[in-house]
Amino acid sequence: MQEKFVKNGKVQIQYLIVNYSPDKIPLVIIPGAIVGADDFYEGMKDKVNFYCIIISIRGRGKSSCPAEGYSKEDQISDIEAVVNEERINNFYILGHSVGAGLASYYSVKYPEKIKGLIIADYLPRYPQFNTKWSERIRSHYNEDEVSENFLNGIVRDAVKEDYTDALAKCSFKTLLLKAGKEDSLLPLETANKILENLTNASLKVIDDSGHEMFWEKPEEVLRVIAEFIL
Repeated sequence: MQEKFVKNGKVQIQYLIVNYSPDKIPLVIIPGAIVGADDFYEGMKDKVNFYCIIISIRGRGKSSCPAEGYSKEDQISDIEAVVNEERINNFYILGHSVGAGLASYYSVKYPEKIKGLIIADYLPRYPQFNTKWSERIRSHYNEDEVSENFLNGIVRDAVKEDYTDALAKCSFKTLLLKAGKEDSLLPLETANKILENLTNASLKVIDDSGHEMFWEKPEEVLRVIAEFIL
């Protein structure tokens, strides 16, 4: 594993490169709402056997926590900064939880770069973060763990947007990964409706796993992902 940083304007973005292989198509991973690359990697450490790049979007991990600039456009520009730095123009992309919204948005904005999209236990949409959400985060984490700049900015700049219709116009394949337990954030009925709209999509349920599937069932999740991308 290699840790790297790239400048996106005034913002510094941290990312991890795992199993680098120049002759393989990488998987770019976007963790959840408050998760950085290091924490995400910890769940899959010593279990992943394919080339992937895990990004700490601004406000997460060791990336900068600016006072402003948390729109979904700002956040996917962090993905683009890493992609450009690594000079990759064809890759798979995975988003877990809220990261699935950012991965979906990036995919419909730059479909020519996407080999395949993995939506892990969430919907292909960006949520409307609110103060109730930020207060819940504050009640569980201190400022050393989750930046006040990030919490204030993500709520201030959030605009809800669904990407299902836009994804239906894209030709790349899509995999929906759903947790089997009750805390899943991807209801089965909703997942089936998404499948009806997308022409090149499939669904895989990770049985006996909750929403945090990369920590609860990493071997099974990584096996499913490897089958999709290899």
